[in-house]
Amino acid sequence: MKRAMINQEKCHNCPECKVNAQCPQKAIIREEPDDKPWVDFMLCRGCMKCKVFCAKGAILEETKPCNGGFAKSW
Repeated sequence: MKRAMINQEKCHNCPECKVNAQCPQKAIIREEPDDKPWVDFMLCRGCMKCKVFCAKGAILEETKPCNGGFAKSW
């Protein structure tokens, strides 16, 4: 199972976050304008399209094995 994660050290908290705007699942969440974005794993489908849009390279691809269980969190 593949999911996107945001490296908070690389994220520059761009005011016009293209990752936030372009995610087809709307899985990139920013609660307040000055907060750094984060990925909602319940919405993220692992398409990794967000990785293309981040100019700062802050999107990481995390892969976890699918063990057949129904675990909601990582």
